[in-house]
Amino acid sequence: MNILLDTCAILAISQGNLPADAASALHSAPEAIISPIVPWELAIKRQNGKLDLPLATFEWVQSICKRHNLQIPVGGLDASLLCEAAELPLIHRDPFDRVLIATSHRLGLAIITSDRVIASYPGIKTIW
Repeated sequence: MNILLDTCAILAISQGNLPADAASALHSAPEAIISPIVPWELAIKRQNGKLDLPLATFEWVQSICKRHNLQIPVGGLDASLLCEAAELPLIHRDPFDRVLIATSHRLGLAIITSDRVIASYPGIKTIW
């Protein structure tokens, strides 16, 4: 099964705190991706003083991706996906997570996340 990682999963990987089930799913996945929304959310957290990183945000994300064989797909974030995210039922109000849910739905990916609300969406599989 292909995997989509959310922001908390990237942070957990960087700290060596990814739960065993999630780590196992990640290592056995044919493809593991992060949405461009994740580096954007990290950059906002960093700008707001809520996150300290040793490198510029995108450099740091690239180093995590390289170390863990993660991909940031080109062309996956488009206007139709953003509209799909906006039109989801208002179970989850975080716009970043709504984009991840729409991405998961569109591409048939399981999401590695600690966010229990995401799993409330029909057809969305979460791991963690």
